[in-house]
Amino acid sequence: MYGDTAGTVDEDAPLSPPRLTAWRVDNEKRVLARAATGERPVVVMPGLVYGRSGGLIEMFYAAPGREKGAVPCVGDGSNHWSLVHVEDLAELYVLALAAPAGSIYAGVSDQWPTALQVSEAVSRAIGRPGAVRHLSIDEATEEMGPVAEAFALDQRLTGARARRELGWKPVRLDALTELANS
Repeated sequence: MYGDTAGTVDEDAPLSPPRLTAWRVDNEKRVLARAATGERPVVVMPGLVYGRSGGLIEMFYAAPGREKGAVPCVGDGSNHWSLVHVEDLAELYVLALAAPAGSIYAGVSDQWPTALQVSEAVSRAIGRPGAVRHLSIDEATEEMGPVAEAFALDQRLTGARARRELGWKPVRLDALTELANS
């Protein structure tokens, strides 16, 4: 939702979503507007979810890496991703049930590895250490579809608000090791 963040930002940063998720801006405004009617809307915006050998990293990195012998990496891979483990994210959703109406939380655990570091970790997981193939944004879009634009973003979001307001304590904080061993 935030586009390239130019450093670490929180939920108050301006929104600049890629085309793939641009529809969410109006949707989330409509959801949050329900707070004015006495309802209790809360928005959790997850980062890139990993864990349990599922999600977008499995679908767009590990599976193609196994099939083609090398894990993709959009561009040079120097861009950062904001990650969250699926189990930590589930805990945040539970805590968000008690959040004040109209609250917004970034569901990220303050892990910001580069896309290249993630691709390299996944290459170890598939038994092909270092087998990474760099794709231009056009090649990635052809291969992955519109999600490639999101994978090219440089995003560093903080989940500090959820930790401060809800007492959220992400505990799975070594994404690269977990991805390399999954």
